[in-house]
Amino acid sequence: MRQIIGFILIAVLFGCSQDTRQLPAPTITNIVQSIDGPAIAARLSTLYDRKYANCNNSNSQPAFLCSGVIIRVTVKDPDNKYKVWEPSPTSVKQGMVTFSYLRADSNITRFAYGYNNGYILFPIFEAPTDKLDQQILCSYPYDAWSHTRGNTPCAAHASYPAQSQLCQNAGVTTAEQWYEVWKVPGGSPNQRQCGFDVRDERNALAGPAFYQSIRARGLPNPRNENHNEIQIKTWCDPSSANPATSCKQSFPANRFPIMAFFYLNGSAGLADAQYNQRDFYNSTNPKVIVPIIRLTLASSGTIFTYIQADQVILQ
Repeated sequence: MRQIIGFILIAVLFGCSQDTRQLPAPTITNIVQSIDGPAIAARLSTLYDRKYANCNNSNSQPAFLCSGVIIRVTVKDPDNKYKVWEPSPTSVKQGMVTFSYLRADSNITRFAYGYNNGYILFPIFEAPTDKLDQQILCSYPYDAWSHTRGNTPCAAHASYPAQSQLCQNAGVTTAEQWYEVWKVPGGSPNQRQCGFDVRDERNALAGPAFYQSIRARGLPNPRNENHNEIQIKTWCDPSSANPATSCKQSFPANRFPIMAFFYLNGSAGLADAQYNQRDFYNSTNPKVIVPIIRLTLASSGTIFTYIQADQVILQ
């Protein structure tokens, strides 16, 4: 169990052994924790460029622990029933939350549903010590259309029960085998695709499985598909009498491993990112300032930029 020692509000763990640089210490004044925006933008660029097969040359350490950018596009709840960093009622019911994984070799140039803002998680190996780890369950090379797969994480689709189950159960262990199912004409390839199982208990099988999900995106894509999908276990108890309350109590904002809010360059998403930055600040005690980062998506790669004028709360 992690512990917070004394009045240290944030400490950044070392990354994996291939690159031992770490984020500079944040600026702390009184009870406010402020994560260094320019340092975060630089670190995101480093994480994005790391095309690792795994971490620390260990198959039991999937690459998402130390490389790439774990990102969730969001839309503000008009009724303010839950915060953007909290699981939606649908996610609580399903027991998982969907994210995308950005990396230089993942070839993502647009996000789901045309959304233009959201938030970014710390990779687990670099998360501050007072944050709780997230449990990444499975990885799909493209959008899995999870809303059509029932209320179980990493579930098979009813129309394709054999092909769409977890990849190892469908006889798929490589990107090429996955691709043979994806490229079949007709039907719904999103629902037909299997999910690569990357749960921690798979040990030395988890790292290769995740890397194959990345490799699959480098194969020719005959369809107009773009973003990928990783599923993270819902960070609360969905079986409780009041799951929404359970989420707030078991995973308070101060312990959520959020690295940045973001918006897409050239979009109207900045206003929502600013709202979310202010909302997160007001929801934390002690107060936490999470930076807003501008993302520029392009076929040549993603650019992460910190702009001071975008921030509505400054230290």
